[in-house]
Amino acid sequence: MGEEEMALETLVSIETDPPPASLPVGCNRYSLRCLAATSIICGCSCLGIMALVFAVKAEERRKAGKPEEALFWGNRARRLALASIAVWLGVLVLTPLLFWLLSYAIAQAE
Repeated sequence: MGEEEMALETLVSIETDPPPASLPVGCNRYSLRCLAATSIICGCSCLGIMALVFAVKAEERRKAGKPEEALFWGNRARRLALASIAVWLGVLVLTPLLFWLLSYAIAQAE
C-alpha cells in the first residue's frame, strides 16, 4: 500500500506542477525591439514608432505574466514594423517609376 500512495502522490505532483515559463511564440523581446527600431530607421517612421510602443507593451505584459496579451501586442508590433518597411520599399520603387511615367508623358505631349 505504501508504494501505491507514493505513486499516486508522484502522479498528482507531476500533474499539478506548473509548466516552465517560456516566451510565447513571436514574442522575443529582442527581435521585436530590433525589428521596430529597424522599421523606424529603414521604413515609415510613424508606423515604426507605433511598432516600438507595441513591442514595449508586449514585453511589459510578458513580465507581468500575461502571455496571451503579450502575444497579441507582439503580433501587432511585428505587423506594424513589417508594414512600415513595406510602405517605404513601395515608395522607393514607385517614385522612380512615377518620374519615368511623367517624363514619358511629357515627351509624348511634345
